[in-house]
Amino acid sequence: MPHLSPRDRRALQVVLIALAPLAAAALWASFHYSVEAMAQGAPWRAVGLEPVPCPGCLLCGLSRAFTAASHGELARALAFNPLVALAYPAFWATALAGPLLAFRLVRPRVRAS
Repeated sequence: MPHLSPRDRRALQVVLIALAPLAAAALWASFHYSVEAMAQGAPWRAVGLEPVPCPGCLLCGLSRAFTAASHGELARALAFNPLVALAYPAFWATALAGPLLAFRLVRPRVRAS
C-alpha cells in the first residue's frame, strides 16, 4: 500500500466517517428483516420508497446475502452472492471505524510539554 500524505489520509477518514451511518443502517436492516422480507423490499417500503427490480448485476442478491449472514446462515449467504465474503466484513469495518475516526478527528490534541 502506498504511503498516504496527511491530506489524503484525512480525506479517507472523512469518507469513512460519512459512509459509516450507511453501513450501520444496512447492517441493522440485515438483522431486523428476514431474508424473505428483504427479497420483497421491506426496508425500502419502510422509508416510503418502492423497491426497483434488480437488473441482474454483480450486486444481485447482496441484500439477501447480508441478511442471511446476519442470521448466521453463511452457506445460504454465499449462495445468494459470494461477494458477501468481502462486502460483509467491509461493512462491519466501516460501521465500526467511522465513529472511532470521528472521535480521533474532533478530540482535542494534547501537546507534550
